[in-house]
Amino acid sequence: MTINANIYVLFILLLMIVVGIVAWRLARRKSRHPVLVTVLCVLLCLVPPFALLALLVLALWRDMPVRA
Repeated sequence: MTINANIYVLFILLLMIVVGIVAWRLARRKSRHPVLVTVLCVLLCLVPPFALLALLVLALWRDMPVRA
């Protein structure tokens, strides 16, 4: 069974968009540098299990205290 390279590239691009949106929403609450965290998660999409692992770690990370 072979996987067409075009399908793989489209899957990776779609995964980058979805992970980027989810990572941005999570990183705003849980990090002081949300852009850096989001870019790292998007780059990890080149290997899909790493991207899902990064989102899992980000989701389980505790929220930052609210600034008053």
